Amino acid sequence: MEYFSPKVKKGIESKSKTISRRGFVLGLAKVAFFGVITSRLAYLQLFKSKEFKQLSDRNRYREIKEVPERGNIYDFKNRIIASNNQVYLLSIFPSEIKNLNEFFYSLRPYVDFDILEIKKFKREIYRHKKTKKYQAYIIDKKLPWKVVSNINYNLSNISYVQPIVSFERTYSHAKEFAHIVGYVGEPNKKDLKSLSEKFLNTPNLKIGKSGIEKKFEDLIIGSPGKSVIETNAYGRQLKQISYDQGIKGKNFNSTLDSELQVFANKTLGNEGGSVIVMTTKGEIRCCTSSPSFDANLFTYGINSFEYKKYLRDKKKPLSNKALSSQYPPGSTLKMLVAISAMENGIVNSNLKIRCKESTEYFGQKYHCWKEKGHGLVDMKKAIKESCDIYFYEVARLLGVDRMHKTALKFGLGQYVLDNFLEEKKGVFPNTKWKKKYIGQPWYLGETIIAGIGQGYIQTTPIQLCKMIAQIANGGFKIKPSLNANDNFELGEKIIENEDHLKIIKDSLDVATNEWKGTSYNSRIKGDLKFCGKTGTSQVRRISQRQRELDIKNKDLPWKFRDHSLFTGYGPVSNPEYAISVIIDHGGSGSSKAAPIAKKVMQKVFELYYPKGTDA
Repeated sequence: MEYFSPKVKKGIESKSKTISRRGFVLGLAKVAFFGVITSRLAYLQLFKSKEFKQLSDRNRYREIKEVPERGNIYDFKNRIIASNNQVYLLSIFPSEIKNLNEFFYSLRPYVDFDILEIKKFKREIYRHKKTKKYQAYIIDKKLPWKVVSNINYNLSNISYVQPIVSFERTYSHAKEFAHIVGYVGEPNKKDLKSLSEKFLNTPNLKIGKSGIEKKFEDLIIGSPGKSVIETNAYGRQLKQISYDQGIKGKNFNSTLDSELQVFANKTLGNEGGSVIVMTTKGEIRCCTSSPSFDANLFTYGINSFEYKKYLRDKKKPLSNKALSSQYPPGSTLKMLVAISAMENGIVNSNLKIRCKESTEYFGQKYHCWKEKGHGLVDMKKAIKESCDIYFYEVARLLGVDRMHKTALKFGLGQYVLDNFLEEKKGVFPNTKWKKKYIGQPWYLGETIIAGIGQGYIQTTPIQLCKMIAQIANGGFKIKPSLNANDNFELGEKIIENEDHLKIIKDSLDVATNEWKGTSYNSRIKGDLKFCGKTGTSQVRRISQRQRELDIKNKDLPWKFRDHSLFTGYGPVSNPEYAISVIIDHGGSGSSKAAPIAKKVMQKVFELYYPKGTDA
């Protein structure tokens, strides 16, 4: 019997095949889909688990770097100049906070914020989010311990906030030491590039911005600590996981004397200028600049009004004049010109020249400061009475290149301190210098006025103090420093002939302690005497018409008046301290700088010679 086998229609067969193909494709797609899912899960589990664990921990744990306590700065008698105050602040992570208004409202039961403070902090937080999204932000409001303890007790009820202990720099004599000790501030973009990686992302970090704080930053700053806390999903603290206090910076012992520094600054008063006192071995006891500013304002955040007021002041209170102001040395250079001429065998101390108020070289007239002149003068009298005519001729015979070599030996035209941010180098020109920087030959007239410290010569107050200290100590090179731990031994001999040294020191003695000396009115009576040389540094050229009208320095606008200078040392019998005083636009050296030098040197004798003698 034959079975009937129905014949499948062509259309039905085609449809069946199509369904099979679709099923195959769908099945393949499912396999591929689940394969991708499985492989992705395997990838995340095997290769990315560590990374996601870190991200999870970041949400769960907060790591806050702790600001290190900076080392203290002391004077040479171990009195504190700069120290730290412990302050209590609040730290937040702005990226975690969705609504700042609600956040500050939640803190109202604990911290008394006024409306202006909230507006200020909100502006700063928005700015912080753009540049430092994942870094902690410090709410810069100093809190009393009672408030902090209350917050700590209720941390489980407060979201997104963590109390921290920080340190704020404070200066015991904020104005008197502002320039030389400097101040601290938040690092800017340039600072961050040179900052050690361990300090990055440290909230409320302050670094040295100027002075000793900047120069010895690596020693003073210390090493940051770290605290890790665990939080819940609402950003509330559960517990502290770990705490590392960090390492306090090392203390810095300076050569400065607080009592002398404060006195010198007070003596300067409202004058613009500087006073430097150093031992004849190079220990800097006083380095003050006036007018000054309050360094504590910069530490705690100076407002724009105060800062602009400093910038507009014509006497430049933000400038460290002792290291950065550059002046023609005027007559304070005459000792060095005399030394150079004698050491080079050009003249001797017996050279006599007649001063008739003016002299002429190749049709150009050169004047002495004294009307009718000094008459017949030798070297000693020329230094004592500061005769310009004498030193015009000595400079002409000596030449600027020889003068330049001697100046370099004494440290002019060179940095005095190592890598001190504010210090300027000054200029002591020679023929090559002018050709290189001005593109012109050197002229005789320029040599003549260089003999009285004018022309292209630019010196700083600390250079002049170093120069006179090296004359006072017997002609030995020194390396001045602010670091009490440095070596202050005398260096090489830079005045070879003792007779030359004696004539210069005798001349400086009579310039102060003998009648007709330019600083005679500022002499100190008694067993302890000091001596030195006055200088008047011109800031303008005096025309013949002005000479005829006999216009006095005091009658000119302040900015056109001469600078007043004095350099000296004491005690005369056994020199141990050198001084440099410069008063901006103060007139003659004998009228302003020398009287201030007298008061400061009297203080030096009072502090270091209590018996009233150098014995």
